[in-house]
Amino acid sequence: MTTPARLDVPRFTALLRDELGLDLTDRDLDTPFDRLAGWDSVMLLRLLGAAEPLTGRRAPMIEVLEATDLRGVHLALIR
Repeated sequence: MTTPARLDVPRFTALLRDELGLDLTDRDLDTPFDRLAGWDSVMLLRLLGAAEPLTGRRAPMIEVLEATDLRGVHLALIR
């Protein structure tokens, strides 16, 4: 069994860039989804698919769906 990688903010923003093509900084994580340029709901599914192998567990879907921005998604993923 491998140890899950830590999904800190720099790694999370790198994941957004590498997997979704979003060039965001940690300050952009607080932008509501409806004001985030280029964001759509399919990206959330792609993000979760890429993040789960890094966290070593399934994403907590209720917490993720309740998130209003990427910071909320990140916090849900690392809890």
